[in-house]
Amino acid sequence: MIADPQPALPWLPPPAGDVEALPAGRWWDAVRAAPTVGERVLKILGDETGAVIQDKHFPLYWLVKVGSAKSWHLRQVRVLTQWANESNYLGVPPRLPDEGP
Repeated sequence: MIADPQPALPWLPPPAGDVEALPAGRWWDAVRAAPTVGERVLKILGDETGAVIQDKHFPLYWLVKVGSAKSWHLRQVRVLTQWANESNYLGVPPRLPDEGP
């Protein structure tokens, strides 16, 4: 067996620029929550939350491990992932620079 010469790098948001539509189910799945639900979840989780994206229409999207939420069936929550008959994309904002303006 030949080892992969380049280990997979962890996923990073796109570099500076504009929002980029990226496929859910490849690096992460996204859990979309309606604004009222999402805001309550943020308050409950506090500093224990992971990456969250809020778009201009106010839903919140949590990036979670691929496949970890596929069986979730919650009111006002939708799981974005790669389904057999459906592809989902999420607009991901660019990462912020580490330093400078």
